Amino acid sequence: MNHKGFVSIIIIVSIFVSCLIGTFALGQTISGGGMKPLRQEMLVLEEAFEAIIDALLFDNMDLIKPTIPPLLKAKERVEKAINEGEKIVLPKNQDRFDEFIRYDNKFHKDFDALLKAAEKGDKKVAKGKTHKLFDACVSCHENFRK
Repeated sequence: MNHKGFVSIIIIVSIFVSCLIGTFALGQTISGGGMKPLRQEMLVLEEAFEAIIDALLFDNMDLIKPTIPPLLKAKERVEKAINEGEKIVLPKNQDRFDEFIRYDNKFHKDFDALLKAAEKGDKKVAKGKTHKLFDACVSCHENFRK
């Protein structure tokens, strides 16, 4: 595949995933206008993916590094909410919440692998991990989003 084809695919997938994440995030509000932890995480992920796409397009893996602290903080908020018994409401298949948690844990493990590849400057691995993460987003949304 030539460079223009790769760029086109990345842009299309990025827009698609951003739409998926944004749509899911819209359904995650609490009374009083605040955001639920899962919505916050989706919004942070959207920003992270935009940086990852830029990093791959411009061959600058350092662009990924600033996404790490906000993503870790958002993940911690979701985990804290779950551990404290806050109900995380999924738009679809709430009865499969344990499966959702497995998806989420696998996603974060793969995201960590992407970050390690980025730290090493390994664009090929980072690109493959990004593709895997996009697939995971689509799969999770198919299962847990209306």
